[in-house]
Amino acid sequence: MPRLHEETPVRTAPLLRSAHHSRGRSARRFARAAVARARLIGVALFLLIVVHAPVVLAQPVYGTVRDSASQLPLPGIVVLVLDPSGRSAARGITDQAGRFRLSPYGGKAPARSANKLRLRVLRMGFRPRELPIAEVAGGTKFDISLVSFPVQLEEVQVMSVPTCGKRPDRAAAESLLVQARMALYATVLARSQSSATITRLLYSRTFDGGSGRIQGQGVRTRVTSAPGEPFSATRSALMFDRDGFREGNDGSHGFTGPDAATLLDDAFAESYCFKLVAPDRARPRQVGLGFEPADRVEEEKEGRIDLVGTLWVDTLSRVLRDLTFRYVGLDKATSALAPEGRLSFRELSNGVVIIDRWTLRLGGARDEVTGMTPVASGDVVASASRSQAQEIGGEIAHVTWADGDDWSAPLGTVRLHAVDSQERPAASSVVQLVDTDVQATTDASGSVLVTGLLPGPYVAITRDARLAELGLPATARVRFSAIRDSIVDARIQVESVDDFAAKRCGSDLRSAGKSWLLARVVTADGQPIPDARWTIRDEFGTALVEGGRVDSDGMFHWCRLTPNKPISIDVWRGERRVNASRVVKEQLTTLKFVLVP
Repeated sequence: MPRLHEETPVRTAPLLRSAHHSRGRSARRFARAAVARARLIGVALFLLIVVHAPVVLAQPVYGTVRDSASQLPLPGIVVLVLDPSGRSAARGITDQAGRFRLSPYGGKAPARSANKLRLRVLRMGFRPRELPIAEVAGGTKFDISLVSFPVQLEEVQVMSVPTCGKRPDRAAAESLLVQARMALYATVLARSQSSATITRLLYSRTFDGGSGRIQGQGVRTRVTSAPGEPFSATRSALMFDRDGFREGNDGSHGFTGPDAATLLDDAFAESYCFKLVAPDRARPRQVGLGFEPADRVEEEKEGRIDLVGTLWVDTLSRVLRDLTFRYVGLDKATSALAPEGRLSFRELSNGVVIIDRWTLRLGGARDEVTGMTPVASGDVVASASRSQAQEIGGEIAHVTWADGDDWSAPLGTVRLHAVDSQERPAASSVVQLVDTDVQATTDASGSVLVTGLLPGPYVAITRDARLAELGLPATARVRFSAIRDSIVDARIQVESVDDFAAKRCGSDLRSAGKSWLLARVVTADGQPIPDARWTIRDEFGTALVEGGRVDSDGMFHWCRLTPNKPISIDVWRGERRVNASRVVKEQLTTLKFVLVP
């Protein structure tokens, strides 16, 4: 989690759900809940669970959903099978061809309701439809047309939270909220039903406090193959409503962020006031649904940390674009850091809606702290100095489904070309990007293409393959900046193993007809053992070198070996000893000895 001053973390990872409200807020919430439920009754059906009962076989429900005007198939449409009580018997979303297939109650339905099911079809920007499901042998087929309308202009019954007051844009905001919740439900439904292999890039960045330029970044790749959103909020909406957007019981405090399920939950809608925000010139054809806590004055007295944010909707393509938010109720010192966040939504060609990018940015930090390390859970431990701003977050790089569908984000590519001191291609050189888990090897031309890079600055280090086998650190490095959906070129000069041997052997390198040995003594985890000793004997047991000492980097060398003659090398430290026998055939031989304590 990001560490702010006084051990204050900011993080994004799952926590447990709680069902208890604080006493000071429960009475107010009870009053708000009654009117809010009436306002949101049309979408509350989304979250109800299948009811199990004595069963008979139920026929499948399938078909296609189209735009009534163009007759083009509509992907990403939420399709629900409802029983007589309005509970969900099956749910899903249409695929790229607008098709759906549902099995009510998993193929087994209560006898009393088997012939009383209804089909409900929903999508933001289209008028919902509800149709009876006839009991037909082999299943019921539908060909459904949806009528589109302007996203925020459909009339709805307005039942606002009493403490929000009256606003002239109240009806339009309530209408947009209903539409947005339809889109959010599609995101949550895709999360629960879509099983895909997801490649995430988790990052941490530091910025120059004045120019805003990225100074450095660390990136880690995580691959998961399970249903679920690649980004999830740290808490349920109920816990956010009860405790606010701060956590921590050990003296530290963390700021947490919402996700699609948070915004969809009734507990969130019952605690916030909604409004239309002023148009943004940078967002043509988009309308913003702003939200702020309904009880801000009382919450400030309680020291509660809350959110003020905007959900941006594209009125032309009828999709969610992103959510931006900032924290309120902070103390003066923390407010100076201006923590804020952003979630980006993307609808893929197969109809699945995902959160494809998420960020949390701090304006700067007062205390000098170091370290920015993404970890497997999605949390990021981060910090920044007084003169730096910082950002943590993630991005979906690639998604693959079992049916063969896939999607890749437009990321950056670098083409690295490695040469040696003589400007010859440095083939088989090991290239690694610092503070990432990206590693590659150059081809015969000394080149390597590294794809799937988040935009921003990187440092590439390169080692000769044989020096890399010895675990020696790289000395050659080059800086470059990856650009989204572009290829950049970089050139780097590599120290070859021959150049390295020349520095070690000196005048012995010129001995006619001799071969060279480079060796390194390390522990099991690759750390050098500087106090190890070594001996080289010829085929007759005569010592060529007796009791030599390794260097501080664990290295030792001998540059007067006779080619094609067997040798025996002993390496030891205390009572631990390792032996190797070799016939030196090449001009240069490299060996690594591992001594276990």
